[in-house]
Amino acid sequence: MRRIYLESFLGLILLFILSLVGYEVVVYQLNTDYDYVLKGYEASAYQDLVNIIADTQGKEVAVQAVQDYANKTRRILTIYPFDKAPDAISDVFSRQPYVRLYHDDEQVLWFLINQSSDIYSMDVNSDAPLIKRIDFDDNIVWLFFLSGFALYCVLLMCFLSRRVRALEKVTLAFANGDFTARASLKGSKKVGSLNQSFNHMADKISGLITSNRALTNAVAHELRTPIFRVHWQAEILADTSLELQQRAGVASIIEDTEEMEMMVDELLYYARVERTDTDLNLQSLPINEWLSEQLVRWNKETVVDIEVTLLTQESKLLADPHLLKRALDNLVRNGCRFAKQSVHIILIEKEQALCIEVHDDGDGVDEKHWPYLFDAFYSADSARNKKKSGHGLGLAIVKQIAERHQAIVSIKHSPLGGACFQLTIPNTI
Repeated sequence: MRRIYLESFLGLILLFILSLVGYEVVVYQLNTDYDYVLKGYEASAYQDLVNIIADTQGKEVAVQAVQDYANKTRRILTIYPFDKAPDAISDVFSRQPYVRLYHDDEQVLWFLINQSSDIYSMDVNSDAPLIKRIDFDDNIVWLFFLSGFALYCVLLMCFLSRRVRALEKVTLAFANGDFTARASLKGSKKVGSLNQSFNHMADKISGLITSNRALTNAVAHELRTPIFRVHWQAEILADTSLELQQRAGVASIIEDTEEMEMMVDELLYYARVERTDTDLNLQSLPINEWLSEQLVRWNKETVVDIEVTLLTQESKLLADPHLLKRALDNLVRNGCRFAKQSVHIILIEKEQALCIEVHDDGDGVDEKHWPYLFDAFYSADSARNKKKSGHGLGLAIVKQIAERHQAIVSIKHSPLGGACFQLTIPNTI
């Protein structure tokens, strides 16, 4: 956001400078410079007066009058014999005898006086204190003008920034799961029609999310009863006298219904952890002792070798033990499904945070899947069988639990050759 403000400010300054340049070109380059014309008229009128003095009272009086004028107006009068004057100036008066005064490119006035064969030049005395003060005042007005324009730009940016930051705050709240967040429609907080457009979008999105959650809960709950009936009837059928092929078919039905029950349970659990209005049961867990207890249970569930590297000294972690247990269960079981021989869990204590890493020695996950791996129902390999790929909700549940704890879950390559899932939990929530 700061970059946008800076670019806007620099753009306004550049536009202002280009406007000044355009004014200079249009007024002074493409049109007549009337200031220059007026100076010419003034110089001609003054020369006429000097010539009258020269004709009536002599050259010396006229030159003295010019000198007095130069002294009072803080100018420098220089007298050149005709043959000692700069060549460019003497050529002007030689080729054009009717020309009696001339302004050169530096705005120096050259003129002739009746009864005199010399060439006179009148230039501003830039070293005179009065002239310096006038130049300073002329220059400082531009400083005030530019400063005022810059101040206006800064105040305008601050004015817009305050409104944009308020809208940005609402946007972040909405993105973090507060679907009731709406932008203020007060005139003092509106950014054009952007606030109203955001609220319209938020209404649409929150409506879709609410209906989606309601549909998920309804489907999951409604599936429980027919799945239970099918499972129960299949088990009864399995107890009857069946041929070998029929018994295998019934066993397959029982296996499929058990899998459907697991999927329904995952759906309902995902719907529960997705709700942000439920409170966390935060407890201070001695992480080394707590994780060692979980390790015993994990080793009973799998033939994969699970190792744990604990902290060098006992440390406590503020977390919901039930949710943390579910998140680590999903990560460890995910590692066990794809590991070849071993899974390694490492605890790393960081500044005001604890990182739990779950490594496996499997084939790993292609980096192209990493941005979507924690999305619900996403599978990194659609060709995998169901026993390995699961239902696509395990890592999504981990992400929801991490967000409830203001934690971060991520994936990287493991030194063991497979994947490494990192769960970084802050010690203070």
